[in-house]
Amino acid sequence: MGRQKHKKKKSLSNRIFWKFYTVLVILAVVIIGGDIAWSMFVKPPEIAVPPTIINPDTSSNQNPDASTEDPKEPVEGALVRKENFYNILLVGCDDGHGNADTIMVAGYDITKGEVNLVSIPRDTMIDRSWSKFPKLNAAFGRGGVDLLRDEISTTLGIPIDFYVTVDLSAFVDIVDAIGGLDFYVPQDMYHDDEGGFIIDLKEGQQTLSGRDTLELVRYRGYSSADIGRTEMQQKVLKALAKQILSWNSITKFNSFIEIFNSNVKTDMSLSDMLYFAQSALSVDMDSGVNTHTLSGRGDAKIGKYDWCYELDSVATVETVNEYLNPYTTPLDLEDMKLVKADSYHFD
Repeated sequence: MGRQKHKKKKSLSNRIFWKFYTVLVILAVVIIGGDIAWSMFVKPPEIAVPPTIINPDTSSNQNPDASTEDPKEPVEGALVRKENFYNILLVGCDDGHGNADTIMVAGYDITKGEVNLVSIPRDTMIDRSWSKFPKLNAAFGRGGVDLLRDEISTTLGIPIDFYVTVDLSAFVDIVDAIGGLDFYVPQDMYHDDEGGFIIDLKEGQQTLSGRDTLELVRYRGYSSADIGRTEMQQKVLKALAKQILSWNSITKFNSFIEIFNSNVKTDMSLSDMLYFAQSALSVDMDSGVNTHTLSGRGDAKIGKYDWCYELDSVATVETVNEYLNPYTTPLDLEDMKLVKADSYHFD
């Protein structure tokens, strides 16, 4: 009886350990999920504190007789963070120029058990003080993830609590490690950039190799240009996440460790990752993980720059409030910094 109990406990520990590591992998490829049982050792990650208004009349430096009340105490109307809601910036890099190739913000509502992945088109116009180049993806190449994080936060009026960056070539190793990705390719895809990377896929249900999957997420030949590519990346990531989480082999554990260490960077601590892994137990991969894209038009011109992406102000405010707003009160257009085009190609 004691041996059976020990065996069962060991099996549970192995299952928990495996589920936790899959969370790290999914974070690397822009999905969160997993299972951990060490809640007594894990605390909720610290979140960004909203800016507060300090009334100078309460400052003891200006008025020695002023109240001793903490001047940093939020005043009425100040922003208040929701409990258990986090925004995580997810960045994929693979264009060879140092720019961000894929940009998403994951709004993770732990209380509701929901993850909403909101894609931000990489050509989105921003009010750039650091460069004359007006597109968001250049922020990563110019100042790394910290600058990109600041630009997104300023543009959308939301805090970014954590970031995860991944080299998109990790798709090759991850997909090969699980024996291929079962996926329906919606159309024939061919492209030769004359730089050594050829995309050649046929329409139909198939098991994609790692190389095939990389071709799929890099293909740009859609009628809706980068928006079509973004939507395809979202579908691939979700399918890959579901397949990894349903994969019950632990024999490739060392391979996943190497993939993660080589291709992923994050500012999450181990405790943070454990907390997210534990809480993600309640996330249903079919109904609890949803994908969205910020609406706009990609024919915008600003200054001498063409084919920029102008965010639709009304739709952006709605999307941010619905999926990424970490505050207890709605945001409005004045809280954001959306850039308007000078003109358009198709007016």
